[in-house]
Amino acid sequence: MQFWRNKMWKIVVFTVLASVFTVGLGAIVGGFRNLEVDDEGMLNALNYAVVQHNRGTNDIYLSQAAEVLSARSQVVAGMNYVITVRMARTTCKKNSVNEVCAIQTDAEKAHSYQCTFTVWTRLWMSDIKLTKQEC
Repeated sequence: MQFWRNKMWKIVVFTVLASVFTVGLGAIVGGFRNLEVDDEGMLNALNYAVVQHNRGTNDIYLSQAAEVLSARSQVVAGMNYVITVRMARTTCKKNSVNEVCAIQTDAEKAHSYQCTFTVWTRLWMSDIKLTKQEC
């Protein structure tokens, strides 16, 4: 019984110290942090999400992110990115290859809508997955 009490005491002290240290740094372990719209990891995750989104739509035109509304990351067994964007239809059809696609200038043709993508990455394993999308 004495062994477990000593072990529990060490676990409690370590947990409290880790929490104080982390809160002192302004971060929460496992919590989300806001990202700038030019964050490289977020942009890579967004590009992947948009490609996957386009694969799953019935539209003959490609859509792309017209504006990043919010972006957050969370350290997990890898990195979670939660990105909310305003999407819009481009002038490129889905079978287009290596074209620069501009967003439709006519608001009705652009068919603007909002999506939130959750992308999980493990860069050291070249692993990336779109785990959730809400449009």
